Amino acid sequence: MSKLSKVMVGGLAATLILTGCGRADKGSNRGSAGAPIGGSPATGDISVWAMGTEGELLPKLIAGFKKTNPDAKVHVTAVPWQDYTKKVETAIASGDTPDATLVGSVDLPNFAATGGLDQVPPKLVDASAFYSGAVRSTTADGAAYAVPWYVETRSLYYRKDMAQAAGVSAPKTWSEYPTFLAALQKEGAKWGLSLPTGATASWQGVLPFMWQAGARVMNGDRTRFTFDTPEALKGLEFYQSFFTSKLASRNGPVSLGEIEPQFVAGSTAALISGPWETGLLKSAGGASFVGDKVGIAPLPAGPKSNASYIGGGHWAVFKDAKNRDGAWKFVRWMSQPGVQKQWYDISGDLPAVQSSWNQGELATDPFLAVFRSQLNTAQPGPNVTTWKQVTAVVDAEAEKVAKGVSSPKAALRSIQAKASTIGTGGPR
Repeated sequence: MSKLSKVMVGGLAATLILTGCGRADKGSNRGSAGAPIGGSPATGDISVWAMGTEGELLPKLIAGFKKTNPDAKVHVTAVPWQDYTKKVETAIASGDTPDATLVGSVDLPNFAATGGLDQVPPKLVDASAFYSGAVRSTTADGAAYAVPWYVETRSLYYRKDMAQAAGVSAPKTWSEYPTFLAALQKEGAKWGLSLPTGATASWQGVLPFMWQAGARVMNGDRTRFTFDTPEALKGLEFYQSFFTSKLASRNGPVSLGEIEPQFVAGSTAALISGPWETGLLKSAGGASFVGDKVGIAPLPAGPKSNASYIGGGHWAVFKDAKNRDGAWKFVRWMSQPGVQKQWYDISGDLPAVQSSWNQGELATDPFLAVFRSQLNTAQPGPNVTTWKQVTAVVDAEAEKVAKGVSSPKAALRSIQAKASTIGTGGPR
């Protein structure tokens, strides 16, 4: 199921920490972008790795590339998401790589640090055509190492029928959040909102509260984590308030598919999730349930924004690519608006190119319109090699806050101390 693979990119894959080997010690000397790529058609064999359902479905898209590049042949190898970091790592270390690979956004800094990825050639694509959060997640140390392909973000799903019965509309600001959720509880829900409480990748649901309050968890030159700020504290205190007010359970879901039956039954009236959630809810409650009883809205805005997390997948080319020219021409073709729209039709993956959303279902579906709006403010985590280690700390401290065994101030103090010890990986 393609939509579930996005969770793998942003969640389960985040637990797989890339260990240094082979090229890793060359990370301090990655060089500069290589020669520009011309406009002539691609030629020769182009080998690519793609993960999960994307790898299975990609051959359906490639026929279009063949029409405009008749002398090129793309060979796709499908790789399970759970195996891909080790496979990429091993390939880079040995120098025996394919030409291009799909890369999860959380993994790109680690792969770039090995020195095994080619920098995006000058003027290959127009970066302004993509969502800015997606572009930010393709960079490491100020250089671009991939081109965005698909994106995902999270918005607020809620029981529309219960809200209508209560006479309330979806909240637009933090101040409206508690009243809205309490109204849904009066309609029979035990819990107003489901929130992550320490399971793997909880940080993707917790950090947005800090961002919405104006926090930046790393300084401008990426030399220091900055969790010890009033803005971060305000965000974490707001996260805590859902539990102290009994609007959310202190024991949030820990696995895919766990919360949906509760949402269908009405015992939990709202949740924050990505575009894949619509499919999960259809499986749990049926298409008519989604059509009649499910609403979706952008995340309520805090003092500074309504920022959400952005994840997704990118295309990267290896330094040891045998057909560098063909690989980058393939990546450039994949970034065309029409191609990205076609890929959405095949897979359900949301396009990273903004103009792709002006076509077909992407332009007319009301649920997709919410994600389109949300993507304008969505942010990635810091693009440093140690971020995965830091996220494990954030997950653990968020759990303590959610369960009432630590205060937001103490949790941030611990996160800051441990993050400072871990470090940022330093400029490379």
